Amino acid sequence: MRNINSLNCGSTGRRMLRPVKGRLMITILMAAVLLCWNTVSARSLGTILLQVEKVAPALRAAGAAASVRRAGVKIVKSRYAGEVDAVVKNSTFDDRRLINPIGYPLNLRPDLFDSNQIGYGLRAELPLDINGRIGAQLDAARQLLKASKARKEDVRLRLLYSAAALYHGIEGLLAGENALRHQIQALEAHIHTTEAAINAEQAIPVKKMRLITERDDVKGRLAALKGREQRLRAGLAALLAARAFPDSLSPIHILPQKIACTAEMIDQRPDIMALKARVNSSRAFRRAAQASRLPKLAVDGSWIQNQGYNGAGGDSWALSVQMGMPLWDGGGRRAEVEKSSANTRMLQQKLTALRYQARSELISARAAWDAAAARYQAAQASEKAATETARIQGNRFTEGLISADALVDAEAALSRAGSAKAAALTDLWRAGDSIRFSLGREPALYPVQRAASQTK
Repeated sequence: MRNINSLNCGSTGRRMLRPVKGRLMITILMAAVLLCWNTVSARSLGTILLQVEKVAPALRAAGAAASVRRAGVKIVKSRYAGEVDAVVKNSTFDDRRLINPIGYPLNLRPDLFDSNQIGYGLRAELPLDINGRIGAQLDAARQLLKASKARKEDVRLRLLYSAAALYHGIEGLLAGENALRHQIQALEAHIHTTEAAINAEQAIPVKKMRLITERDDVKGRLAALKGREQRLRAGLAALLAARAFPDSLSPIHILPQKIACTAEMIDQRPDIMALKARVNSSRAFRRAAQASRLPKLAVDGSWIQNQGYNGAGGDSWALSVQMGMPLWDGGGRRAEVEKSSANTRMLQQKLTALRYQARSELISARAAWDAAAARYQAAQASEKAATETARIQGNRFTEGLISADALVDAEAALSRAGSAKAAALTDLWRAGDSIRFSLGREPALYPVQRAASQTK
């Protein structure tokens, strides 16, 4: 019975399918025009990455943190230059010996000095870093600045890879949505053909119900993909510091290149470099704490212009070299040394753990690349087979050799193969970016030359 219906549908379908095919061709042409227009006005991944790098609030915060550390270096470096202060002092004497001194020749005039005196001048202090404390503090500040810069680079890379992952995710969903739309268009055409066959009493209504059910199922899957796309677009808009991201995307049809990598290259990662700088800064703080237990040396000097010597003024200056030796502080300095030593050991263990984690991420990324490459090759072969099958089934349907059900199944298989290929290509790009991220490099489509020209 199925063969007879198939032959009848095929014989009448050639007359009734022409207007349907005409409408379908017009729809496809309009979709192609819209696709070309969107492609022209679409935003590429490179431009989006540059925009994220420019406006991301997290990256600005990391840059401000680096500025704080840079100012800290200047503060410590200024301690070498010492301090110079302008002073004004007021002195009141109530002892007759201080205001009427006895000297040679004998002078017993009353109130040789005024009992109220005022003086103004300069006071300076220059530390001599004989114990190396200031040098250790400066080394620690410089290491913290280096760690802050590496932290900023780590934040930048994570933002770029988050944006790239969202972009590739949207690309995969758009490819899947496009395949589902083509499947819906084909089902609509088959529904019109089946309606014509039912009106001619050459098909049963069950076929139309089956096609409608299939179309509604595809529409449901399309709505689910649109929901996922909106979530990814919202995440990309957050990285761009925008309310929404309605722009179309430039499709990527090229294959990523696998980069050569070794386990030793993980030290180029900015998070590892930041933690190494923090270890060095902790060691420098320990040296500074140890230096605080050693003798310290400083030079003090002052120049004062005194008013009140018989109504006239007089200059006085003083220069002193002071050396101090800490004897007792309740164990505070010793505790500072122990604290710095414990902090150094803690950071060293964190650095070791981070290196093991980075090696694990690199191994996982390479395994994910191999798996994604195998899936893409399989998806590519499946798409070729599905395309050939759909072509053969279309010719057989036109000749009346198969039913519409078989043709719908072939077209559905072609749609699924196209979606699988797009998803496999997206996974391949993500796997390649994972390898680059594990090595501390920018995403593959990051426009390095353009970014370098903007920073100059």
